[in-house]
Amino acid sequence: VTNMVETMYNKALEDSRIRSFFEKNKAKVTTIKKKMTQFIGGAFGGPASYDNNDLRPMHYSMNVSDYHFDAILDIIRGVLKESGAKPKDVADALMILQPVRADITTGYTVRMEMARKNVEKGKDQLFKRLGGSEGITALM
Repeated sequence: VTNMVETMYNKALEDSRIRSFFEKNKAKVTTIKKKMTQFIGGAFGGPASYDNNDLRPMHYSMNVSDYHFDAILDIIRGVLKESGAKPKDVADALMILQPVRADITTGYTVRMEMARKNVEKGKDQLFKRLGGSEGITALM
Protein backbone atom coordinates (compact mmCIF):
# COMPACT_ATOMS: atom_id res chain seq x y z
CA VAL A 1 0.00 0.00 0.00
CA THR A 2 2.87 2.36 0.78
CA ASN A 3 4.31 1.95 -2.73
CA MET A 4 0.86 2.46 -4.24
CA VAL A 5 0.39 5.70 -2.28
CA GLU A 6 3.85 6.91 -3.27
CA THR A 7 3.08 6.31 -6.95
CA MET A 8 -0.38 7.86 -6.60
CA TYR A 9 1.04 10.95 -4.92
CA ASN A 10 3.66 11.44 -7.61
CA LYS A 11 1.04 11.09 -10.34
CA ALA A 12 -1.24 13.55 -8.52
CA LEU A 13 1.62 16.08 -8.55
CA GLU A 14 1.76 15.72 -12.34
CA ASP A 15 -2.01 16.03 -12.83
CA SER A 16 -3.11 19.63 -13.43
CA ARG A 17 -6.63 18.82 -12.19
CA ILE A 18 -5.48 18.09 -8.64
CA ARG A 19 -1.83 19.10 -8.31
CA SER A 20 -2.65 22.08 -6.07
CA PHE A 21 -4.05 19.78 -3.38
CA PHE A 22 -0.77 17.88 -3.19
CA GLU A 23 1.91 20.57 -3.60
CA LYS A 24 2.82 20.99 0.06
CA ASN A 25 5.92 21.30 2.21
CA LYS A 26 7.89 18.14 3.02
CA ALA A 27 6.40 17.67 6.51
CA LYS A 28 2.84 18.04 5.21
CA VAL A 29 3.52 15.63 2.32
CA THR A 30 4.79 13.03 4.79
CA THR A 31 1.65 13.43 6.90
CA ILE A 32 -0.67 13.22 3.88
CA LYS A 33 1.05 10.08 2.58
CA LYS A 34 0.88 8.45 6.01
CA LYS A 35 -2.85 9.17 6.32
CA MET A 36 -3.53 8.01 2.75
CA THR A 37 -1.66 4.77 3.45
CA GLN A 38 -3.63 4.21 6.66
CA PHE A 39 -6.95 4.99 4.98
CA ILE A 40 -6.40 2.89 1.85
CA GLY A 41 -4.94 0.01 3.84
CA GLY A 42 -8.00 -0.07 6.08
CA ALA A 43 -10.44 0.43 3.21
CA PHE A 44 -8.95 -2.53 1.33
CA GLY A 45 -9.22 -4.87 4.31
CA GLY A 46 -5.97 -4.28 6.17
CA PRO A 47 -5.66 -2.97 9.71
CA ALA A 48 -7.89 0.09 10.02
CA SER A 49 -5.69 2.70 11.71
CA TYR A 50 -7.43 5.68 10.11
CA ASP A 51 -10.59 7.11 11.64
CA ASN A 52 -13.04 7.73 8.79
CA ASN A 53 -14.76 10.33 10.97
CA ASP A 54 -11.74 12.57 10.24
CA LEU A 55 -12.41 12.60 6.48
CA ARG A 56 -15.14 15.26 6.42
CA PRO A 57 -13.50 17.84 8.71
CA MET A 58 -10.11 17.21 7.12
CA HIS A 59 -11.36 17.95 3.60
CA TYR A 60 -14.17 20.45 4.30
CA SER A 61 -12.21 23.64 3.63
CA MET A 62 -10.22 22.19 0.72
CA ASN A 63 -12.97 22.74 -1.90
CA VAL A 64 -12.65 19.23 -3.32
CA SER A 65 -15.34 18.74 -5.96
CA ASP A 66 -16.59 15.59 -7.67
CA TYR A 67 -14.29 16.54 -10.56
CA HIS A 68 -11.26 16.38 -8.26
CA PHE A 69 -12.47 13.19 -6.55
CA ASP A 70 -12.89 11.55 -9.95
CA ALA A 71 -9.40 12.68 -10.93
CA ILE A 72 -7.85 10.88 -7.96
CA LEU A 73 -9.95 7.80 -8.73
CA ASP A 74 -8.55 7.91 -12.30
CA ILE A 75 -5.06 7.92 -10.84
CA ILE A 76 -5.86 5.05 -8.48
CA ARG A 77 -7.33 3.08 -11.39
CA GLY A 78 -4.16 3.63 -13.41
CA VAL A 79 -1.83 2.73 -10.56
CA LEU A 80 -3.75 -0.49 -9.85
CA LYS A 81 -3.72 -1.46 -13.54
CA GLU A 82 0.01 -0.70 -13.82
CA SER A 83 0.66 -2.89 -10.79
CA GLY A 84 -1.04 -5.83 -12.54
CA ALA A 85 -4.35 -5.84 -10.67
CA LYS A 86 -7.15 -7.74 -12.40
CA PRO A 87 -9.97 -5.62 -13.89
CA LYS A 88 -12.45 -7.01 -11.32
CA ASP A 89 -10.11 -6.08 -8.46
CA VAL A 90 -9.68 -2.57 -9.86
CA ALA A 91 -13.47 -2.16 -10.13
CA ASP A 92 -13.91 -3.50 -6.57
CA ALA A 93 -11.27 -1.10 -5.22
CA LEU A 94 -12.95 1.88 -6.85
CA MET A 95 -16.34 0.79 -5.47
CA ILE A 96 -14.86 0.55 -1.98
CA LEU A 97 -13.72 4.18 -2.24
CA GLN A 98 -17.04 5.58 -3.51
CA PRO A 99 -18.77 5.82 -0.11
CA VAL A 100 -16.27 8.45 1.10
CA ARG A 101 -17.02 10.76 -1.83
CA ALA A 102 -19.62 12.73 0.14
CA ASP A 103 -17.28 13.15 3.12
CA ILE A 104 -14.51 14.50 0.92
CA THR A 105 -16.66 16.77 -1.29
CA THR A 106 -19.14 18.11 1.31
CA GLY A 107 -17.40 21.46 1.82
CA TYR A 108 -17.50 22.23 -1.89
CA THR A 109 -21.10 21.04 -2.22
CA VAL A 110 -22.29 23.19 0.69
CA ARG A 111 -20.53 26.32 -0.64
CA MET A 112 -21.90 25.78 -4.16
CA GLU A 113 -25.44 25.40 -2.83
CA MET A 114 -25.09 28.57 -0.75
CA ALA A 115 -23.78 30.46 -3.78
CA ARG A 116 -26.62 29.18 -5.94
CA LYS A 117 -29.19 30.32 -3.38
CA ASN A 118 -27.55 33.73 -3.09
CA VAL A 119 -27.67 34.20 -6.86
CA GLU A 120 -31.36 33.19 -6.89
CA LYS A 121 -32.05 35.81 -4.20
CA GLY A 122 -30.20 38.45 -6.18
CA LYS A 123 -27.36 38.54 -3.69
CA ASP A 124 -23.69 37.93 -4.25
CA GLN A 125 -23.53 39.43 -7.70
CA LEU A 126 -20.26 41.29 -7.71
CA PHE A 127 -20.87 42.96 -11.06
CA LYS A 128 -24.07 44.55 -9.80
CA ARG A 129 -22.56 45.49 -6.45
CA LEU A 130 -19.72 47.30 -8.19
CA GLY A 131 -22.23 49.41 -10.09
CA GLY A 132 -22.24 47.57 -13.39
CA SER A 133 -20.13 48.82 -16.28
CA GLU A 134 -20.08 52.38 -14.97
CA GLY A 135 -18.86 51.29 -11.54
CA ILE A 136 -16.13 49.13 -12.99
CA THR A 137 -15.03 51.92 -15.35
CA ALA A 138 -14.84 54.32 -12.40
CA LEU A 139 -12.90 51.75 -10.42
CA MET A 140 -10.34 51.37 -13.18
